[in-house]
Amino acid sequence: MGWFLVGAAYLTTAMYVDAAMWYPAGDEDETTGDGFWERGETLLFEQPARIDAGVAAVADSVAGAPEMYFLGFAGYGEGRVFAEEIKLAAQVVGQRFATVARELLLVNDRRDLDSLPLATTASLGYALRGLANRMDVEEDILFLALSSHGSEGTLAVLNGPLMLQELSDEALAEALGASGIRWRVIVISACHAGSFVDALKNPDTIIITAAAADRTSFGCSDERDLTYFGEAFYRDALPGAETLRAAFEIADEAISRREAAEAKRASDPQAYFGEALERHLDENFGAPHPE
Repeated sequence: MGWFLVGAAYLTTAMYVDAAMWYPAGDEDETTGDGFWERGETLLFEQPARIDAGVAAVADSVAGAPEMYFLGFAGYGEGRVFAEEIKLAAQVVGQRFATVARELLLVNDRRDLDSLPLATTASLGYALRGLANRMDVEEDILFLALSSHGSEGTLAVLNGPLMLQELSDEALAEALGASGIRWRVIVISACHAGSFVDALKNPDTIIITAAAADRTSFGCSDERDLTYFGEAFYRDALPGAETLRAAFEIADEAISRREAAEAKRASDPQAYFGEALERHLDENFGAPHPE
């Protein structure tokens, strides 16, 4: 009965059926055509078990040695750039903060429905609670990376014709609070991502966003592997930067130069650095921490 109730929650609170499902579609990828809809309901019911399996593979916390855990969320499955960016983020954070054995990815990707759990508002909350059970929530640090299209106060969540509930700033704050995880690094790569800062900030949290609340970011087309922010922050700045603040400043400057050269309106990346978490990071991760 427990599994049924969890699955039902996905179906009733996270799914909207597009009217397009009633019309024939091609077989261009795994999330179009009749095949997808034959599997759609099953896929949603499978998600708690997939997340449980992912959490079971995550290493437990080590007493007396604060560790970092990585959770990635690629929300928009119609653009491969978001899935690729979260995979790179996991790789870079894994090398920089030794999270390789302590990572979980939630990914919407029209090319692949099976390799990873899907990214939904419900699955994010479920994954956070699962990771919290592996962590020392008073000492360990969560690195939460999100990548998607965005508007003010929301991130897009979509996987083919399965139109899922958008992730709002309030829903993200509620899910983090319910998890009990104290220390949080949150990096949001999306247009208008700065609109999430007010709902999430506190002294135990660092928030880095690709754009101000009223600005768009760039490079999110389906043909790309990374957004402008993903290139500047994850690929170029974070691997060698001594601190997250330094990585943000390097990325911010690079993005500003690029946008000016291309005559684009500045995306104006934003950051909030909670003082308590900066101290906690400096004490435990102040220098590169290779695996």
